Amino acid sequence: MSGRRAAGARTHTHTHTHTHTQGGAARRVLGAHRAPLVAIAVVALLTALLGGSVLPALGVLATAGTQADLRAASVGARDLQATFAVSDDAASPAAAQRSADRLRGDLTAVRRTMPSALRTVTGPAGAAVTTRYLGLTDEPSRRMAAVTLAADDGVFDRVRFTTGRAPRPSADPLAIEVAVSTRVQTTLGWPVGHVRTISADGTALRLVGVYRPLDRGDPRWVHVPTTLRVANATGEDGNPIALATAFTAPGSAGAVASGRVTRGHVWFPLRPAEVDAADRADLVDSTRRFLTTQHALPGTAAGSTGFTTDLPALLGSAAARDATVGDLAAALASGPAGALLVLAGLLTRVLLDRAAGTLRLLGARGAPVRSVRTALAALVAVAAVPGAVVGGVLAVVVQAGPLGGRAPLPGLAAVAALVAAAVPCACAAFLAPVQRTGVPRRPLRPVVEGAVVLLTAAAVVTTVRRGTASSLPGGAVDPLAAALPLLLAATGVVASLRVLPLVLARVVALGRRQRGAAVLVGGVTAARTATVQAVPLVVAVIGIAVALFATVVSSTLVDGVAQAAHRSVAADVAVSSVALDPDQVGRIAHLPGVAAAVGVSSTDDVTFDTPHGSVQAEVLVADSATLARVQRGVPGALPTPSALRRTGTDRVPLVASRSLAAATGRDSSVLGAETRIVATAADAVPFTAARRWVLVDARTASAITDTGSVDRVLVRTAPGAHPVRVAAEVRALVHPGDVVTAVEAQRTLEADPRVPGTRVIATTAAVLAGVLGVGTLAVAALLAGAARRARGRLLGLLGADRRQMRAVVVAEAVPLLVASLVTGAAAALAIAATALPSADLRSFTGGVERPETVLDPVLLGAVGGGLLVALVGVLALTVRVGTPRDTVDHHHPTRRNR
Repeated sequence: MSGRRAAGARTHTHTHTHTHTQGGAARRVLGAHRAPLVAIAVVALLTALLGGSVLPALGVLATAGTQADLRAASVGARDLQATFAVSDDAASPAAAQRSADRLRGDLTAVRRTMPSALRTVTGPAGAAVTTRYLGLTDEPSRRMAAVTLAADDGVFDRVRFTTGRAPRPSADPLAIEVAVSTRVQTTLGWPVGHVRTISADGTALRLVGVYRPLDRGDPRWVHVPTTLRVANATGEDGNPIALATAFTAPGSAGAVASGRVTRGHVWFPLRPAEVDAADRADLVDSTRRFLTTQHALPGTAAGSTGFTTDLPALLGSAAARDATVGDLAAALASGPAGALLVLAGLLTRVLLDRAAGTLRLLGARGAPVRSVRTALAALVAVAAVPGAVVGGVLAVVVQAGPLGGRAPLPGLAAVAALVAAAVPCACAAFLAPVQRTGVPRRPLRPVVEGAVVLLTAAAVVTTVRRGTASSLPGGAVDPLAAALPLLLAATGVVASLRVLPLVLARVVALGRRQRGAAVLVGGVTAARTATVQAVPLVVAVIGIAVALFATVVSSTLVDGVAQAAHRSVAADVAVSSVALDPDQVGRIAHLPGVAAAVGVSSTDDVTFDTPHGSVQAEVLVADSATLARVQRGVPGALPTPSALRRTGTDRVPLVASRSLAAATGRDSSVLGAETRIVATAADAVPFTAARRWVLVDARTASAITDTGSVDRVLVRTAPGAHPVRVAAEVRALVHPGDVVTAVEAQRTLEADPRVPGTRVIATTAAVLAGVLGVGTLAVAALLAGAARRARGRLLGLLGADRRQMRAVVVAEAVPLLVASLVTGAAAALAIAATALPSADLRSFTGGVERPETVLDPVLLGAVGGGLLVALVGVLALTVRVGTPRDTVDHHHPTRRNR
């Protein structure tokens, strides 16, 4: 018995010792390779973090952009609305009142039939029962006016009465209490308590209250127009008349409808804050299904109604903008993503090189290849898996926190973490230096290079042919377009690796003719290791190319927004009004800060007769010489050749839109007057929505049209004058009128969250790509430091001093750094020439012309200078770590070697 216990104790002791020995061996292995393992863990963390955060970030940006688009759209465009008869003129007051009272319940039933996706983003119905505009009896010293009587059961909850009270219900069709807004009361000159009568039937309208809205931005005031301010119209006798809305009590709907047709205008207000970009497709489908259905309103005279909205078109435009953002983001992110993956492979290769002796020894002793590969993958996994897990967790935290997402996507973070951990492990297993005798090695370089070139050619052809449709159906990003920057950079590296040996051969030849051996030794070493430097060269080129490309994207976007804003205004300041005259144009021209001003008149369509038929077109009239002065330097300025101002000729000279010129030819006639087109311009201009138009000089316009009043004034500000201040002076002079500046239009375009969001993406990509590119060169310099120091010690034994050793390191390192910078710059130009045009920035700018690629010299100089300084720093680091410190200086002998 005692023998068995002793044997058991020996077995336990042996097992414990074996386990302890294995643990110690594992710790020694990990300690020996601590630096590359830590670097692999960091790269895996970054890869998982970025992979798990980029798509949610784009989703948040898309949602913010969609909501901004919907808020910027007009209420009438985004809300679901309908107009229908509530009661006819034969209905009794009691029946009309019942119809009005039932309307709210009918609309509630309609909302219950909405598809869920639509009901979620819309609020409860708003409704107003109104009459047509009813003329009021003229009173001395008061404006001629007509009012529409409106009943709305929710309106008085949204106002504050400044004078009087809310109307009380009336059963008498000839005596009705009403309330109006403060501006309407002031414009009509209607005192509280005073009665005005409807001229057609003598109905007495007593004003009992005046109110102010609690929220002027409430969509209700848009759906019930002329509520907060009157509208100006022209009566049948040609005299001006003010149109206004007077609200009655909801219980007065029957009295109001007596002998009159009442119409209901109802709307379901869209709530932009509830719209999510991920649900756009479902929302569009739900909206279209709702619009194609007649909805029952049994309590009304109409019986049913259909709704209208521009919501599907608005969401489609938002999706197009987000597709452009996705294209740019994919193009910008592909570089850092590829650089991270290549860097993971490079670090794995470093780890394998450090363990190469041990691994080959295992292979020589007969260790199975699968076991060696598995051991290597496990060694790398010790660092990659924890790093990837931490990165995935951080990605989920970022999704739920800074990105403000409604629902984190742990699945996406898990996939990103899996890829981040799998890539270095797979590289370790694939690149394992296992001895396999008798098996010939197949050269992979030509195959890899050929595949890269073919994929790049396919990506370029696809991108160029696709043109403005830069995404796949449904807004998905085209993988080839996304990988284009990465492929172009890789192709640049392929070309560089083929050209670099030729350059280095010239360097070696030059070194042979020089007295010193530094250039010769450095050039020979660089030529022998050119292929080995392929991996850091790839990452460096990708980083430099993406950094420079991001600079081009940012400057093009900024310039494109500014150009589109200036194009939309057509001048520094523009005034739109229906009641301008030449005298007002002259007064505007003499305002402080105004260099020139020109009035533009648009007339009704005129008929251009040609041998092939007649064509309708709108006529624009302006002093072309002043117009040229005002629009000098403005993008999209109308051509104003001197021939346009020529008088005394047989034909009236015109500038025409290209569509009109194609339809009429060069010569045509209008009202017997012969015309000739002397220049053409784009169809889309800010002066008219018509695609067919002509511009005629004011000197010759009378031959083909009546000029009429000026409806637009374009202003050029004087040097040093601020357009916003000039616009304030113009507003005071032409009130009422719509005055806009190019500066304000640019701010409106920049209010789209996608514009600053894209700049942030470009800046982040530039910084990350630059850091990865330069950092990889620094890592390569550190890894090659030991071999260079050993070579330096050998050169020291041969009589070289430290200065000569540093010169050798410089001669070896400079070709790689120069190749990185030159190839990266060339790749950036190629990317900008192919990838940027395919991402149609017109969806950002709102313009009709595609923005031109712009290189901001200041920004480009800053980024290029930063990269150059970083490369100089890499060179300094390379020299420092590549020069041995324990050398003998033969020029300054010490006591030891004296």
